[in-house]
Amino acid sequence: MRMKKQFVLLASLMIACGAPMALTSNQNLSGFTAIAQSNSKVTGTVTDLNGEPLIGATVMVKGTKMGTATDVNGKFSIKAAQGSTLVVTYIGSKPTEVKVTGSVVNVKVADGTTNLDEVVVTALGIKKDKKSLGYAVDDLSSEELMRNKSTNAINSLSGKIAGVNITQSSGAAGAGSQIILRGGTSGSENRDNQPLFVVDGIIYDNSSTVVGNSAFDGSMASATTSSNRVMDINPEDIENMSVLKGPAASALYGSRAANGVVIITTKKGKEGSVEVNLSAKYISSWCKDLPETQKTFRRGYMEEIRTDGNYKRAFNEFSYNSWGEQYGSDVATYDNIGNFFQTGGVWDTNLSVSGGTKNGSFYLSGSYYDQDGVVPTTGYTKTTFRFNGEQKFKMFTFGANAAYSSARTTRTLTGAALYGSSGTGALYGVYNWSPTDDMTHYLNEDGTRYRMFGDRLDPWDERDNPYWIVNKNKMTDNTDRFTGNFSVKADITDWWWVSYRMGVDTYTQDASNRIAPNGAIKQVWQKGMMSDNDLRYRYLSTNLMTNINKQFGDFNLNLMLGTSTDYTRIKRNYKIAYNFAVPEFYSYDNVSNTDRNFSYFMSKKRLVGVFGEFRADWRNAIFFTVTGRNDWTSTLPLDNRSYFYPSVSGAIAFTELMGEARPEWLSFGKVRASWAEVGKDTGAYETNTELWPVHTYLNDAVSVGNSWTRGNPVLKPEKSRSWEVGLELRFIQNRLKFDIAYYQNNSFNQILSPRGPQSTGYIFCSINAGNVYNKGLEISLSGTPIKTGDFTWETGINVAGNRGTMDGLPKGMEFMYVTDVQYAGAKACSISGGNFMAISGTEWARNEEGKLILDKNGFPTDGKTTLEVGNREAKFTGGWNNTFTYKNFTLNMLWEFRVGGDVFNGTKYAMTMSGVSKWSGEFRQQPLTISGVDADGKDVTHTWEPGKIYTFNDLPTDGATIIEGYYTGAYNYETRNWITKVNSLRLRTISLGYDVPKDWLVKNIKFVKRATFTFTANNLLLFTNYDGDPEVAAAGAGRGGSSSVGFDYCGVPATSSVAFGVNLTF
Repeated sequence: MRMKKQFVLLASLMIACGAPMALTSNQNLSGFTAIAQSNSKVTGTVTDLNGEPLIGATVMVKGTKMGTATDVNGKFSIKAAQGSTLVVTYIGSKPTEVKVTGSVVNVKVADGTTNLDEVVVTALGIKKDKKSLGYAVDDLSSEELMRNKSTNAINSLSGKIAGVNITQSSGAAGAGSQIILRGGTSGSENRDNQPLFVVDGIIYDNSSTVVGNSAFDGSMASATTSSNRVMDINPEDIENMSVLKGPAASALYGSRAANGVVIITTKKGKEGSVEVNLSAKYISSWCKDLPETQKTFRRGYMEEIRTDGNYKRAFNEFSYNSWGEQYGSDVATYDNIGNFFQTGGVWDTNLSVSGGTKNGSFYLSGSYYDQDGVVPTTGYTKTTFRFNGEQKFKMFTFGANAAYSSARTTRTLTGAALYGSSGTGALYGVYNWSPTDDMTHYLNEDGTRYRMFGDRLDPWDERDNPYWIVNKNKMTDNTDRFTGNFSVKADITDWWWVSYRMGVDTYTQDASNRIAPNGAIKQVWQKGMMSDNDLRYRYLSTNLMTNINKQFGDFNLNLMLGTSTDYTRIKRNYKIAYNFAVPEFYSYDNVSNTDRNFSYFMSKKRLVGVFGEFRADWRNAIFFTVTGRNDWTSTLPLDNRSYFYPSVSGAIAFTELMGEARPEWLSFGKVRASWAEVGKDTGAYETNTELWPVHTYLNDAVSVGNSWTRGNPVLKPEKSRSWEVGLELRFIQNRLKFDIAYYQNNSFNQILSPRGPQSTGYIFCSINAGNVYNKGLEISLSGTPIKTGDFTWETGINVAGNRGTMDGLPKGMEFMYVTDVQYAGAKACSISGGNFMAISGTEWARNEEGKLILDKNGFPTDGKTTLEVGNREAKFTGGWNNTFTYKNFTLNMLWEFRVGGDVFNGTKYAMTMSGVSKWSGEFRQQPLTISGVDADGKDVTHTWEPGKIYTFNDLPTDGATIIEGYYTGAYNYETRNWITKVNSLRLRTISLGYDVPKDWLVKNIKFVKRATFTFTANNLLLFTNYDGDPEVAAAGAGRGGSSSVGFDYCGVPATSSVAFGVNLTF
């Protein structure tokens, strides 16, 4: 019944919008009969001096109220008498007059018509005049994206659009990136807070998938760096990227677009001769901002020896940590960190062929990307092919595109690595290896693993040498992907069209892990381990739309109706085996039945939606848009699976209403406002508790496993209500542009999976609870300060600040954690009544006056209370982009800045605990003073100095030992000690391009139409108060909930790079 009511509501809205249009049409037909007898139909195109079509230009018959506006192709149609005058006006330009001397009149507008970027791609791939939008939309052209091209298209947006936050998780080969628009909207780790990606009208999966079984290799998700699947796109194929930040902009996508939308349009052929484009680039990269180590104390520790009342400290070398004695000049030292990382290299080659006629076009491309990582044995390769084609036949336009990509990634273990085995992470080992030991010595002469202490240490206390890890433990994944769609559009009249599109996105991802035997792996893997995770993803969609656009005097009315269906299927086969009979022979037949586990999982999801949009504008100056969409999803209970999403937006281009009263210095002005409601459904089978086959053992008998999450048969969809207001101004013939937006968003009915009571038999349970609030301000300022015959300077700066908070969690559930993002007591989480991107931890115990409560030895005591100790969300972020053009040279510089936001420095923590950090070499040589109150509340102060003997725990103890114990023990009760509030300024990109003069090419290399040489440098400069690079995501790019941003823990450091490239067009 509810579904029927909502459908009737939507249909009524559409009929109500269409009825006035029909009525107005009849009135116009009767009112203008006499005029029609003397007027004739005049058509034409309005362009700038470069021949580019201008959309939204106003065309009026002089002396009358008859007028129209150009469409997305710059075309117009109007009734006018022969000999009459058409007046054409456009943003920032003086009116252009032209006489009607025939049925076709083409107009070129001369002033203020360059660099306006008025055409933007909006929801469902519809191109609109940016002037008409009541919400924020930003887009970047292919030229802008290529200035700092990255194999990951997401990175090309960094620093260029206000409110778009990109985190490049590490410098590892094939590392993914995370993109968040205006803050996250879901608090659960199982919910993705990244925007929806749409490529050529088809939803494009951008998952970051690292899979493990929590009982064995669940920490693989935080021990390797995963890719995000938008990396499968070749950036050279992209024509345009549009970012729809607000819910009103993305509401037509319904439940899939609560986090915004990034629309990618790929290239098509252009009318004219066939064009061949060849580009080649070589990139050299290296690690930057490597952590510094102390160069004073050797590996080992100082042992306290107390016998017969005598006390002394003696050096003991049997420890991996570097808390030993000071060494002299006779001891060899090694730059293990610097020597481990190598110079990375990339070959990037692209070839495309394109062409077209008036009735059709084609684009065909291929690329090969081959990267050697900065970590030995790691790398990333990608091969892509794409075909786009379009053909017109009478009233029909047929379109088809297909893309194939094949990616191969080789990784290593980062962080502390695998479950219960803190010595198995390559990067952990690199950062914590003693400078007095040669880390390259990892094999004995017979090829077995070199053990630093022989049999003196139990294997459970060992660490793996990083070179052993990268050469013996293999982590690879192979992804093959195909996407394609077919579309047909029928232009029934010049005001009515119907289109149909069907598409597919499918990929296979095979992740393979091999752990060599006899390493420092704990638990059941001492004899080796192998695991394979085969993921099969398939997405199918269809979309049917019809659009009616009519001009009635001063009014332009547009009605669009549509329906869509989406089907998603995910299959996963997971296998793991260990305790091999024959060492290093990785086969599932090389283990006993009890030492291998197989599992299979499949999920299916279907979504059906109907949608509509009504737009009206008056004199191309006042704009009003209302949209509605109703979705039916298979993943929610029957009573809750239907839900309706409306949006309303409006804009007033007040300069269009001012006429001659508009000041000459004011080119354009617009105010805009919008309100929308969008949301999310949930994953498959979260309303019930499913079973799936898990193990094969005991003569191939199949057991059935239970989901760890208890289903909820009354789940409701998450919803987000948002409003936004904005102002756009342009000055001095569009030489200066200003945009400001303020927004608020409330995401409620959160679908969370907190831990449940043990009595339920499940670890987690699905519930609706919690509210996430985001509010923020975005400011953009751009312009062309200098523009002469040979020299042009274009500049743009953007600043954005977002504040995300959370409340409404159930009683007793104060924290919502991101499970795999935690270290040394610090955890990534959302806190009820606190920040959405919080850090939880502990602090020292204090009395009511804030003084430290000290124990009997004088050390601070643990407050034993978990609380919010940091906020990972920056106060402000932004970018400053500059382009200088002089004759055939183009220089571009992109700066990015960040103010505020906390980062937990887990790398410094780990290195300090191991006695390797530069700081640990400093504090152990300095006196330590601690003040506070004792157990009786009396003020006390304690001071210890290295080399002096004190009573500690009722025993004589050297001050050096006490100081060491403080920094490796009680100091860590205060989690804030490892948190830095970050400020940073980064030179993200600097590039120099040279276009070979065309006349020189004509004389010397006639078959080359264009030749461009480029030099690009990335991430060269970083000014920050943080020890390292604050742009970190310890558990990779795709963590849900509050993500892993702001946790730096023994990952691959950020890299700097230089690139040399050539682009030839034939």
